[in-house]
Amino acid sequence: MLIKLTRQIRLLTAIICCAAGAQAQQPGVKVKMLGEPAPSLYISDWIKGNRVTAFEKGRVYVVEFWATWCKPCIAGMPHLSELAEKYKKDVTVLGISIYERKETTLPVIEKFVAGMGDKMSYNVATEKNNLMAENWMKAYGERGIPYSFVIDQQGRVAWAGPPKNLDNVLPQIVSGTWDIKDAAEKRKEWQRLSKIDSDIIPMMNTYMGNPGNPTGALKKIDSILSRDPGLKYYPKVGHFTFYALTKTDPEKAVEFGKEWLKHNDYPPFSTITDAVTGKNNLPASLYLLAADSYQAQLNLYPWSMDFPDTYKKMADLYVKAGDKDKAAEMLRKADSATVKKTDH
Repeated sequence: MLIKLTRQIRLLTAIICCAAGAQAQQPGVKVKMLGEPAPSLYISDWIKGNRVTAFEKGRVYVVEFWATWCKPCIAGMPHLSELAEKYKKDVTVLGISIYERKETTLPVIEKFVAGMGDKMSYNVATEKNNLMAENWMKAYGERGIPYSFVIDQQGRVAWAGPPKNLDNVLPQIVSGTWDIKDAAEKRKEWQRLSKIDSDIIPMMNTYMGNPGNPTGALKKIDSILSRDPGLKYYPKVGHFTFYALTKTDPEKAVEFGKEWLKHNDYPPFSTITDAVTGKNNLPASLYLLAADSYQAQLNLYPWSMDFPDTYKKMADLYVKAGDKDKAAEMLRKADSATVKKTDH
């Protein structure tokens, strides 16, 4: 079980580039909160757009962190460009390159940005001496990219999170209806619960295995949730809950799994697929949930997936779910993907 959890954590890390939102601070180090004045900009080179040296009062800024090696960052750039165009009257978008590898020189970054063209239609720069990573990401307890901060009209950090959530946040900040105090309290609680969620791994691993003690695991999780009910759909609590339910109440596992996926910015599809693939005598609904989870990974994270192998696994899931037509379709896709893979 520990091996499986380790593999899933590694896959999730690859997908979201160091797991956005993971706590980077050391014990005892104070983490900055929303509502504080924005840190300074530490820029080495401006590559595209306008040079920004400070945050003007009365204007909103999005500071987004990315790297040339970060596939999710690249996938999200067109969306960020759309937001930059949509809110150009009120918002300035800055894409700051951080965490670049040693061999990634400025000319390499410049070539990358030029190659993105209109898919990267906002201001782009590189950080100076790791100071953006230190004074922004690390200072706010973050380490994963893509990650973004929104600076409000008063020069305060009004929000921080995955850039895919900017659609919900920007309209409120631009219109002045954003409740920064409420957002700060929610973020503080999220950080508290995230630490508890991570800390349960060694303890919960003692309940895992084949067959393990899934009933005991669920009782332990219930005791944890009695103190902190907000943890129910957090990544690690959800992981152990789902695994235990597949062994004790598979239909309830389906219900829980669907809700768990909805509650996460980066849905833990790999837990669903690993817990179900290769297992027998489970309800059709659970096999279908796993097949859907594989498809979601193919759609969202194609760079991390082996398409022929995934389609074959999906075919097996559909066979067990009693859908022979879908199984045959997946096998055809596996053959087609194998041919394409060979051609390349």
